[in-house]
Amino acid sequence: MCEFCTNEYHLSDAKWGTGEYATPGGTVYWSFAQTPGTGFGFSSYITDPAYRDAIRDAFQAWENVADIDFVEVAEGAQTDIHLGWDTIDGPFSVVGEASTRGSKTTSTLFSFTEAEIRFDVSENWAADHDVARNEVGLYQVALHEIGHVIGLDHTDNSDTIMYASDISDLPGLTAGDIAGAQAFYGASQNTPEPAPEPEPPAAYSPTIGNDTFMARAGDDVINGLQGIDTLSLTGDQSQYTLMLSAGDLILTDRVAGRDGTDTLVSIERLDFQSGASTLSNGFFDIDAFDGIANLDAADFSQIVELYIAYFNRAPDALGLAFWGNAFADGLSLVDMASLFIDQNETRATYPAGMSNTDFAISVYENVLGRVPDAEGFDFWVDVLNQGTVGRDVFILSVLEGAKAEIPPDASPAFKQQVMADRQYLENKTEIGAYFAVHKGMSDTDDAANAMAVFDGTQDSIQDAIAAIDSHYIDALSVGSGDFLMPLVGVLDDPFTV
Repeated sequence: MCEFCTNEYHLSDAKWGTGEYATPGGTVYWSFAQTPGTGFGFSSYITDPAYRDAIRDAFQAWENVADIDFVEVAEGAQTDIHLGWDTIDGPFSVVGEASTRGSKTTSTLFSFTEAEIRFDVSENWAADHDVARNEVGLYQVALHEIGHVIGLDHTDNSDTIMYASDISDLPGLTAGDIAGAQAFYGASQNTPEPAPEPEPPAAYSPTIGNDTFMARAGDDVINGLQGIDTLSLTGDQSQYTLMLSAGDLILTDRVAGRDGTDTLVSIERLDFQSGASTLSNGFFDIDAFDGIANLDAADFSQIVELYIAYFNRAPDALGLAFWGNAFADGLSLVDMASLFIDQNETRATYPAGMSNTDFAISVYENVLGRVPDAEGFDFWVDVLNQGTVGRDVFILSVLEGAKAEIPPDASPAFKQQVMADRQYLENKTEIGAYFAVHKGMSDTDDAANAMAVFDGTQDSIQDAIAAIDSHYIDALSVGSGDFLMPLVGVLDDPFTV
C-alpha cells in the first residue's frame, strides 16, 4: 500500500534534489534530444516549434506550483532530462513513456540523476492546449510524463493529470496534481508575474531571387524559396549542429537562448561568424552535403569502408558527406577510390617510396586485421609491381573479396577465415559510422584514436564506442566544442540500447 497517497495523488520513492519530502528539487536541466537516448532510442527528434512550445509550457506549469527550477539547455553532458519522439505501439494506446534513473540519498528516498521522456510519433498530436476529439494533447501528455519524472505515480482519479488513461480533455494541472508536487518539493517560491507582450520578430520574407536572412532567437522554419539563399548566424560554427536527413535540415545553436533550432527549407548557404568554409566567399555550402541523405545503407557502408582501407580511421562527417553527395550525384565507387589515392592524407599514409609489398600488408591490416595469405599476397604484389592494376583497384578488390560469395567447395578453414574477415570489417564499419554518421563528428585525430582502440575483440568494440562518446561530450562544449553534422535515417545505430 502506498504510504504517501491520497485519492488525488500518489508519490513514488524518488525525487530530484536530496532530502525528505517537502524539500526543494533544485535546478533540473532538460533538453530536446538530438541523439538517441541511453534508455529510449528516440526514432526522431522534436523540431516543430509549436510542439516544443507545448512542452516548454508543461515544464513551466510544474515550476509555477512546486519548488523546482527547470532550465532548458542545448543537449549535452549537463542535461538531466531528454525528450524525443519514438515508435511505441501505434496510435491510441500508450502515447508517452518516462524512464528515470537515480541513487539512494536518504533512508526514505532515492534521488533522480537522469530521465528520458518519449512521445509516440504515431499519434495525431495537438500542439494547442484545447484538443479536438480525434487528437492527443501534447501539452497534457507532457504534463503527465513530467509528473512521472518528478516522482508522481498514476492516480485512480480521472480528474487529475496523473490519471492512467486519457487526459487530453483536462485543461492542465488540477488541485490533486499540485498537492502531490508540493508534498514532494514544497510550494513554488516564485510567483510568476505576467510576461510583457513581446515585440513580434521581423518576419522572414523570402523572394524568388537570392536572399540573405539574419538568424533570430527562437525556433523557426526558414524557407528560402528559389535562388541561392543564405542564413547568417550569430555564433561560431563550432557552436552549431546541422542534422541532415532525407527531409528537412535542422540547424541547432547549442548556445541556449540565441539562434534556437531552425528548420531549413531551400537554404543553400550558411554564414557563421567563424569556422571552416567550403566556398571562396567564406560561406558553408549546404548543397555540397545534403545529397548524402538519399543514399541507401549498402552504398553508404562502402564509402565508410574506403576510409577504413585508406586511412584506418573513422570517417569525418564533413568528408563523408562530401563524398556521399558526390556518389549520389553519379560518381562511381571506382572513380571515388581513384580520387582517394590523390588525397594529401593518402600520400602521407602511403608515401610515394613505399614498396607495393608494404602497401599490401598495410591495407590487409586495415581492412581485415591480419597478414595476407601467401598465395593471394604474391599475386597482388606481382600485378602491382607490373603496373597491371593501380593501388586504388587493389584496395577495392580487398574490400570486395571480404564480402564475396564463398565457393560451395571451399574448405572449412577457408570458410571460417572469410566469415572472420567479414565480421572484422563490419565491426570497423559500424564504429566508423557511429563516429561520423550518428554523432556527426569531424575531428580526424579523434577519428583515428577511436579506431585505434579496436583490435578485433568484443571488448575493444565497447572501448571504441566509449572513446567516441567521450569525444562527443567534448564536442558539445559551447566554449571549445566542434561543429557537428549527424545524419538521420540512412544507417541504423547498432550500439543503441
